Amino acid sequence: MKKHTKLTKISLLGYILILAGLLFITIPLGKRSLNDLSYDKRLEEFEKKESQRDQNEIAKEDEAAAKYNDLVRNSDTSILDPFTTDENKNTYNYFKNSDEVFAYLVIPKLGKNLPIYLDASLYHISIGVAQVEGTSIPVGGKGTRSVIAGHRDWWGDDMFLFIDELVEGDDVYVKRAGKTLHYKVSDKEVIGPYDRDRLEKRENEDILTLLTCHPFYPPRPDRLLVNCVRYDTEGNETAKDNEPTEKIEEAKGAKTAKNIYLIGSILGALCFILVLIRLIKRIKYSRENM
Repeated sequence: MKKHTKLTKISLLGYILILAGLLFITIPLGKRSLNDLSYDKRLEEFEKKESQRDQNEIAKEDEAAAKYNDLVRNSDTSILDPFTTDENKNTYNYFKNSDEVFAYLVIPKLGKNLPIYLDASLYHISIGVAQVEGTSIPVGGKGTRSVIAGHRDWWGDDMFLFIDELVEGDDVYVKRAGKTLHYKVSDKEVIGPYDRDRLEKRENEDILTLLTCHPFYPPRPDRLLVNCVRYDTEGNETAKDNEPTEKIEEAKGAKTAKNIYLIGSILGALCFILVLIRLIKRIKYSRENM
C-alpha cells in the first residue's frame, strides 16, 4: 500500500487548482448533457401549458402579434445585432411580459427544442433563442420574416453550434398555442454584423431566419443566416403542418457532441471524486502525524 505523505501548503494549493479545473470542465459538460436529456420533457410541459390557456388570451396575443408584424411590414423599423448590443428591447407595449417563453423552436436534425423569447436581449439569448426587434414575431403569415437569434455556443448549451449541418429541405418547426408552423431550410448566407438590409422581408413569403455567429471556431466576427420558407401544403396556418411521423436521424456533429458531453461529464465527475478522496486522506494523515 502506498504510504501517504504530509500535506504541504504547495500540494494543498495544487489539489485546489486541480479540483477547480475539473469543476470548470465538468459542470458545463454535465449541464449540456442534462439539457439534451430534458429537451423533450420541457417541450411537452410547454405544449401542455399552452393547451390549457384561455382561448381569449391566445386571440389577444395573436392580435397583438399581427399589429406588431403590420408595423414591421409597413415601416422601416430598426434591426439591431443582438450579439453586439444589449439595447435589443422592443419598444412596443403589445406584450406584458417578454420574459415568458413565447414559443418553441424545434429542429429535429439537430435534436434541438429551444424556447423562443421576444426581445433578443443578452439575457434571453443566454437562456434560449429570441426574436430580433424589427423583424416579425414568429406567428407566420405572408410578408413576414421572423429572425430568431441564438448563440453559436454557450456555457451550458451548444445552442446553434451545429447549425451549419442544416441543408436545403431540412425541417424546422415553431410550436405555440397548440399550433405548429412548418418551415424548410431554403438557403444559407454569411453576412456582417451590420448588414441589416440582408434581414429585410421577402415580398409575400413567410420566412423564418435563424441567426448566429460565424464561423464555427472563435473569434466569430460574422453572422450566419439559415433561411427557412414556410411549408404548408393545405394553406391552413392553424393546422399542425406536416409534423414528422418518425424520428429523424440527428446530424453527425450534433450526435457526436452529445456523446462527448455525456462521457466527459461522467469522467470529470469520477476524477473529481477520486482527487477529493485523495486530498481527504492526505489531510487526515497530516493531522494524525503532526
